[in-house]
Amino acid sequence: MMNVSGALSVCLLVCAACLGMGWQSVDPQSLDDSLMARSVWAEQLSLSLLPPYSLSPDHQLDPNVCIQLLHEFANNSADLSNCLASMAWPVRVCQHCYKEYAQLQDTWKTIRKPVQNTSTLTCATTLLRSDRVHVIVALYDFFEEVWTDSKCERCVNDTVVLDSTVEFMKLFDELMECFNSTEGPAVPGQHGNLSKVCQICNGSYKSLNDKYTELEHGDGLCIDLEDAMNSTRSLWSGVFNCTLPCTDTVPVIAVSAFILFLPVVFYLSSFLHSEQKKRKLIFPKRLKSNANLAHIQDKTN
Repeated sequence: MMNVSGALSVCLLVCAACLGMGWQSVDPQSLDDSLMARSVWAEQLSLSLLPPYSLSPDHQLDPNVCIQLLHEFANNSADLSNCLASMAWPVRVCQHCYKEYAQLQDTWKTIRKPVQNTSTLTCATTLLRSDRVHVIVALYDFFEEVWTDSKCERCVNDTVVLDSTVEFMKLFDELMECFNSTEGPAVPGQHGNLSKVCQICNGSYKSLNDKYTELEHGDGLCIDLEDAMNSTRSLWSGVFNCTLPCTDTVPVIAVSAFILFLPVVFYLSSFLHSEQKKRKLIFPKRLKSNANLAHIQDKTN
């Protein structure tokens, strides 16, 4: 079996011969254009001729397997990039790009796991750590960062959109349909909550807002739902000038009145308590006259 140094020597000789033959047959004006293509071809040829660094022929890694995985990763990255850019506004990346993300994850796991029925040979060393920049690792980390920052795992899993997300988007679509169907020319004297949009769509907006609050407390919000609710609130309050009536008005008023009445109760009770003390200190006139009569009788005796 040819060792590594021998294979490397043969590889270099073949590459030099091929390049030399190319220089003899190439026009000097197009030499610069063809050098790059031939150098790339020579590099690929040299890598294919080099045997794996293993002493056993049964534990050799087929380079075609890693090249195929590299192409799959490139295609998955292109599909996911196209989906993320297309769904950037309005933001729907989690609901429409989860399949592309799952395919990228599957290819990434395949690159890192052993191949060809072995327990040690993987394409990770060749594809992920062979260059100084670590292009594939950096690209994968970018997609992971976008997906994590978007909190897409709260709205979708690997295969399907969660029911809570579907329910929220259904309420959102119903509200948008209500906005589009009831919006019309402004009526004099009817603006704000008196307008047609605010009166007809009030129930739909309240249902959507309640569902959003429920998902917010249950950590069920992703970037898709947050963007949808932000745009809805902007339309509701900024464009249509509507407000959502507070259902806790009576309890709030009662508590506020009780707090405001507390100082009155305090000062009134203090006043009554002080008047009662004054009455205890003043002697009645009858008791005072009896005391004087007793004093006179003592002097006569």
